[in-house]
Amino acid sequence: MERPSHQNVAGAALGPAGPSAAASLRILGVDPGTVALGWGVIDSCGSARLARVASGTLRGRGERAARLAAICEAIQALCERFRPAVLSLEQSFVGDNVQSAFRLGEVRGAVLVAAGRTGIAVAEYSPAQIKLAVAGSGRAAKAQMQAMVSRLLAVDGALGEDEADALGAAICHVNAGQFAARVAAASTGWGGAGRGRRASRRR
Repeated sequence: MERPSHQNVAGAALGPAGPSAAASLRILGVDPGTVALGWGVIDSCGSARLARVASGTLRGRGERAARLAAICEAIQALCERFRPAVLSLEQSFVGDNVQSAFRLGEVRGAVLVAAGRTGIAVAEYSPAQIKLAVAGSGRAAKAQMQAMVSRLLAVDGALGEDEADALGAAICHVNAGQFAARVAAASTGWGGAGRGRRASRRR
């Protein structure tokens, strides 16, 4: 796996090193894979505006230990280059092939080490959560995810499957944060209303 110098990363659309003044949050999404790993950086500019900064696919080469080391170095380089506030990582799906799940867990571990080295916070979401946030269905097909990610981020060219999934993980984190903020605001309002009613009853 080659180190992402941004000249040899497949499908990369390069952007600024750090978030712009107008951007409220920069997120690096990662779709882990043992052969191909998708990554994508987006800026969240308010509640309705999302912008793709860069994205691409890293492809593994060599023995397993060498591939894991290269993944760690590659993700660390992306974190240092784009300085995201959060790394949004897709969780492992444990199906019938336990061995594949173990291998995917190793890749996720390499990504987590890279995030830890650069001090980047990590958020994790299941494949179903990501599909629901992007396409409105937890069982959305790959083609549907690619189309919706392209639409949400106004991407003109074609996105690879792994690249689209990584960008989807980043979009999922934005949606999760907005939902949490709405819940917190509603809870605060409800609590204040409840205190007001209790005060009225005491009077």
